[in-house]
Amino acid sequence: MTESKRGKVGPGRPAGIDSVETRQRVIDAAIRCFAQSGYGPATNSVIAGLAGVTAGAVYYHFGTKSQLFEAVCTEVYGKIQERAAVALTGALSVRELLKALLAVSMRINHEHPELAGFVATAPIDARRHTELSEPFAAVSKGMVEGLAEAVTRGQAADLIPAELDSMHVARLILAVVDGFAHAAAATDPIEMDILDELFERLLLDASN
Repeated sequence: MTESKRGKVGPGRPAGIDSVETRQRVIDAAIRCFAQSGYGPATNSVIAGLAGVTAGAVYYHFGTKSQLFEAVCTEVYGKIQERAAVALTGALSVRELLKALLAVSMRINHEHPELAGFVATAPIDARRHTELSEPFAAVSKGMVEGLAEAVTRGQAADLIPAELDSMHVARLILAVVDGFAHAAAATDPIEMDILDELFERLLLDASN
């Protein structure tokens, strides 16, 4: 579904709404609600209250709650992919790819801690609610494919064994990073920095 189509889902536009600002406020509120309560309890009315808009405004911009979840997935994973693409330029080894992605994850956790909560809960909600499986699978595929391209560059530079399947290597790296996202959702950001430093020192430092 295109952005322009998503912007006009409901039958009528509530009066006094600034479209771009309201849409972003709803997405930000939905990220927090989905992260804290899960998809089921986070109703459109609850999200509207947190965003400071009417339930009609949520319906106008997104229609169903599953369409709102899709928009949140696009927002959250889009930010992660955008930063990851910058961090993963050039040819890198598996250690370097993992360190770069963890660095991106830690920065995002400091700047937007609610995103870590959503990343931790979204896969669970996608398994529990069949209407979410397709939009979540789409963003997951984009994450894996983007990282697989970086793995392929590393293989071409003889930094990663060429016989390995790049998609499998990418999924392995993302599994580790996702584990940190789960931990970050329930851990103080400063404490997560300590865990990240220990992980790098004990498991990623090639001199060990």
